Amino acid sequence: MKVVSLIQARLSSSRLPGKVLLPMGDSTVLDQVIRRARRFSEQVVVCTSVEPDDDPLVAHCLEHGILCVRGPLDDVFGRFRLALEHPEVDDSEFFARITADSPLVSAEIADGIKKRLHSEVDYARADYASIPLGTGVEFVRTAAFLAIDPASPDGPEKEHVTLRFYETPGRYRILEVPADDEFNAPSLRLTLDYPEDYALLTQLFDACGDPSTRDILSLLKQNPDWVAMNASCGQRTAR
Repeated sequence: MKVVSLIQARLSSSRLPGKVLLPMGDSTVLDQVIRRARRFSEQVVVCTSVEPDDDPLVAHCLEHGILCVRGPLDDVFGRFRLALEHPEVDDSEFFARITADSPLVSAEIADGIKKRLHSEVDYARADYASIPLGTGVEFVRTAAFLAIDPASPDGPEKEHVTLRFYETPGRYRILEVPADDEFNAPSLRLTLDYPEDYALLTQLFDACGDPSTRDILSLLKQNPDWVAMNASCGQRTAR
């Protein structure tokens, strides 16, 4: 099944400005996200804002041959719609939503969900209560997304894009895939919001080059003190 991955990205961040272009492993945070998305997607598109602050991000994408679509700063939902209607973006039954602050987004977990997608599904994801934060991927039926009135999303929906689907499950056909036991580690924080997150992620990439989810979990099991590096960092909720 053909899938296009849409990566929401911007350089402005109150807690860690410019984080998506920070060095990570042999490239940048954004490049690591793209590398992993390509393992389960036929096309990868970066969705950023029209603000001048994001010009360096667009230049980076152009330099590396990555399609970048720009839209309103405070309306990621609108950016995704612009991307899906863009003439250079491939038609696909489903798209994957990924955030650019997830350099360890899991191709293994994504593949497990992708194999279960079918015509009766509008929205699919792994059970987020069982996987490390920052490894998950959401899959959305393109037609279901485009059928939403673009004027209807509220503030949180504009930022988080998929709230409409899992906040109104009776309206949409939801598939939540249980994580394999080997990926069951919900207490781990593998996303990038704070300097402490960056320190941990840098340590992991330096130790393992191009780590898979299995590699990461094995490393953290062998080095439990690493887990403490960002254990005090809190996660902002959608509402």
